[in-house]
Order: sequence, then C-alpha cells, then structure tokens
Amino acid sequence: MKKNLVLVQPGIGDMDMFRDKPTPPLGLLAAASVACREFEVRVVDQRLPGDWRAALAAAIDADTAAVCFTAMTGQMITRALEAAREARRLTAAPLVWGGIHASLLPEQAAAHELADYVVEGEGENALAELARRLASGADTAGIPGVWFKRDGRPSAPAPQELLDVNALPPVPYHLVDMERYAQTYNGRRMFFYQSSRGCPCRCAYCYNRAFSRGRLRAKHADLVLREIKELREKYDFSLVYLLDDNFFIDQGRAMTILKGLKALGLGCVLQGVDIETLARLSDADLDFLEEAGVVRLAIGVESGVDRVRREILNKSGSLELARAQVARFKGRSIAVLCSFIVGLPGETLTEIRETMRFGMEILKLGDNFRIPQFYIFAPYPGTEIYAGLERKGVAFPGRLEDWGRYEWDYSHMHEGDPSMKDFLERACFVSKFLDRKMDDYGAGSAALRALYYLYRPLAWFRLRTGFLKPLPERWGYGLLKNFFRATAH
Repeated sequence: MKKNLVLVQPGIGDMDMFRDKPTPPLGLLAAASVACREFEVRVVDQRLPGDWRAALAAAIDADTAAVCFTAMTGQMITRALEAAREARRLTAAPLVWGGIHASLLPEQAAAHELADYVVEGEGENALAELARRLASGADTAGIPGVWFKRDGRPSAPAPQELLDVNALPPVPYHLVDMERYAQTYNGRRMFFYQSSRGCPCRCAYCYNRAFSRGRLRAKHADLVLREIKELREKYDFSLVYLLDDNFFIDQGRAMTILKGLKALGLGCVLQGVDIETLARLSDADLDFLEEAGVVRLAIGVESGVDRVRREILNKSGSLELARAQVARFKGRSIAVLCSFIVGLPGETLTEIRETMRFGMEILKLGDNFRIPQFYIFAPYPGTEIYAGLERKGVAFPGRLEDWGRYEWDYSHMHEGDPSMKDFLERACFVSKFLDRKMDDYGAGSAALRALYYLYRPLAWFRLRTGFLKPLPERWGYGLLKNFFRATAH
C-alpha cells in the first residue's frame, strides 16, 4: 500500500481575523511538490473550521511515513507544538519540522523532544528524499539540509544548494480544497501564487538574507503565465495575488508578466515592492499598472525617520524618496499598503512618534492608502539586527515554547522599560483601526464591520493626541479575538 505523509499547517492567532478565510498553506504545498509524486500527501490545517484533532487522527494511519510541521516565529510554533504532541500520541512515525523558524534556528529546533528531523531551508528535494528513506527503512544520515538526532543530539547536515525555481514541479494546489481558501478582494476572487523567491536588498530586519542568502530566484515569465493560465482553467478567479518578496527587481520580467495577465483578463495584487524599484518606474509605467489591472501593491516603508532607516534598518532610499513615491499613487485606482515597524533597538520615543505621524500623513492622501497597523519590532533569528543584539548579550529564547510567545502586538524588546512597552502596545493596538481594510476583503459579520468603522474616528483621535489611557476597547478586542479563535477551532 502507498505510504503517506501528513502535513500540518498551524494556526496563527488573529492574523486572519479580518478575513473570512485563511490563505492557502503554500509553504507546505510547495514543500510537498516532489514528494507527492511518490507519496499520498494529507494536509491538516488548524486554521480551518472544525476539530483539527479529529482531522489529524483521521489523516494518520499505519502507512504514515512522517508527520510534518511548518511554523514562522511566533504563535504558529505554539499551535504546531500542540499538533506535534497530539501526533506523538497517535503514532510512532517521525515528526519532521520545517519552515522559516526551524530553518533559521535548526539546531535548537532539532533538539526539541517533539522533533525527530528538521528540514533546513527549501523542502522540496530534502523532504522527498527523507520520506523515501523513512518509508524504506534506509539510513537517514547525509541528506543535505536535513538535521537528525545522533545519540539524542542534533547532527548537522551538509548544506543544500538553493533550488532552481524553474526546474521545480508546479505547486500541488490539488492537495487541498481550494474553495476553503477562496478569498475576495473588492468582491473579486483571488488566487495565491509565487513567481519568485528571495530579495537582494540588505535590510537588517529581514530573514531573507539568511533564508534565501540575499538572492532573487525568479521563474521565467513565460512559465509563470503558462502556470497561471492552467490554474485559471481549473479554479475560478479573476485576481492573482503575487506573493513575491520584491516584484519589480527585474522590471522587464515584471512588466512582461503584467502584460500577460492583462491578456488573460486577470488583475493582480502585488505583495512586495520597495521604494527604489518604484522610483525606476516612470509615470507611464504606473499608468500601465492601472491599465493592466494591478489593484493593490504593498510597500515596505518601515520608518518615517532617515536615521532609523539608514542606521538601524539598513534600508535603501531616503524618507524624501519614500514620501515622493507613495505620493505618486494619490488619486490612482491602485490601493497602496504601507508597512511600518516601531520599537526598534536604539529608536527613541520621538522617532517612534514621527514614524506614526508619517503613517497617518500617508493615510490622509486618500482612501486608496492602507496601513494594517504599526508593527512592534520583534527580532527575527537570522537577521542582522538579531545577530547584533546577540553580540551585545541579549538573551533570546532557548526553546520552541518560548519562541511561540512572540507576537506582533507585544513589545519583547522593552521589558526593562515598562513605560515604553506600555506606550507601544497601546498605540499599536489603536493603529489596527486607522485604515479602511474592512472595505477590501469583505470579511466579518455586519456587526463586526459596524464596530470597526464606529471605532475608527476614536482610533484616529487617540493616536493623534496620544490619549491612550484608559483603553477599555483593548479588553473588548481581546474578547473578540478569543471568540474568533474558539469558533474557528
């Protein structure tokens, strides 16, 4: 009988609270793209409604070769550990960890009692080879990128090379029911697709420098368009959500893809764009973006202070350039989502307030501008900032359980400064309600949408004036968040 692999997608707190459905588990699906040719792959998603424990028990049987987990740093780890404990109770099959966090701290992850193996980096070839050896009872040592335990201790593998994305099989979307992940943007159905991996920028806060080694690897434009055309024939969608880290690095390729999507009658949402590549686009190029059906793009602005951008974030492009590029979208039909980080090491309270003022200034440019919230900085393993803090003696978690407590709503860097910590957590909570995100995804009940927009003017008042105490609405939001978690699981 054919052996199977069980892949578990952990829950992620309230990231999807403002959306009716979660995004597809693309990391897991991509990792399974080679293995699914030889093994039956069963996906269990904790984010979907229903009893995930029952789903896990139904997926695991005597022919399960391994149970696999992915996780980003933060709450996903806590949920993955819950699933790993349950899997350990249900089966003697090995437990395999992968994804961003395990790849950035593979030795620490591999030392955990609920991890038998860790796949460091891209999982397509490594997971398939590990599954083959587990299924046949062969020695699992020596697989590039796969950590294992020897005498109870993690054993480091030979590093694996970065993969050629043009040689990989297509992402096996058929392994899940895509209807359960069908999101809409302004009433149009979206389909999630990644056309490139990595980014050559050297931002000090980004994990990509470690995970993708600072390299951009892009699928050829004709391959991208061929795959999307085939997917459109199978799935019903009119928008493509391009999950690339930095879409316009190769401007010629990017424009070819947009032209091809336009010819297919498809619009798109762009996940990642940086200020300097935007500056290389002419006004005629921006006109074409609108004509081609780009409905939204996201820009990593991150700070409204030049010193912070330059000295802490190592981010290219001045604040003046950022302001000018964002302003080019005023009056256009393209929604512009700008991300900001506050609470960075070495950042002053004055600089934090200046970044918040800049974010609110952007929102005043028009209804097509978005700021999901001001995110409180938490140092990611594998980043330049993390390494610098380690050199200064900052102690970071030593176990997966402690990394699971990382959350973007809380300040982990200011435990020794209660007043700064309190300000950041209050201000960043309020910032969730500044923009018009509820218009975009059509998520939530009518009551939730009404509450959001009733509170929005008060949120603006609070952040503009600094009147952040008392904040009883934060308690009410916590109740709502717990309610959504309970009803989702």
